[in-house]
Amino acid sequence: MASDKLKKINNEIKDYINESNFISIKTRNKIIKMLGDEFDIKFKLDNYQTIDVTILENGHIIMYGDEYTPEKNIEGIKEIEERYNNFKVKADNFLNKKEVSFNNKKIGSNILNLFVILIILLIFIGLLSLAITSFIRGHYINCIWIIFYVLVFFNNQVSDNLKSRLESAKIFFKKLIKKK
Repeated sequence: MASDKLKKINNEIKDYINESNFISIKTRNKIIKMLGDEFDIKFKLDNYQTIDVTILENGHIIMYGDEYTPEKNIEGIKEIEERYNNFKVKADNFLNKKEVSFNNKKIGSNILNLFVILIILLIFIGLLSLAITSFIRGHYINCIWIIFYVLVFFNNQVSDNLKSRLESAKIFFKKLIKKK
């Protein structure tokens, strides 16, 4: 029973470390420092790529094969649970503040996408009006050159990019309409 609780606590600590590592190494080190503060342990923090932390039944913590002992003895699984729950509250609060918001980034990238589409369309309309103006004035060579350049440029470089941008804008507008 006690080893099942300890196994669950160790797995949850690994989840916290992995989640914080996703945000940044600095955040991960802060989470490990919080764990050390709760268990009265001062860890040697190095910038390792991965960290494995395991709490033992006597309250000692193993990290990178080094066993760290708390300054005050821990009296069984109940005290380990209590200290872990304190750590859990602090870590949750800290990670909620540091949480990366992909929705805001996605909205920003969609707005940027719409801006790029608008610029491309304005350039296309400008070149098309220039071609029509050249045709009306009798400058057929300029008209043919502009049309040829626009067709080749848009066909080779912009068409796939523009199609994917238009598709992404279409999806963005559909989601925006569904929300409202």
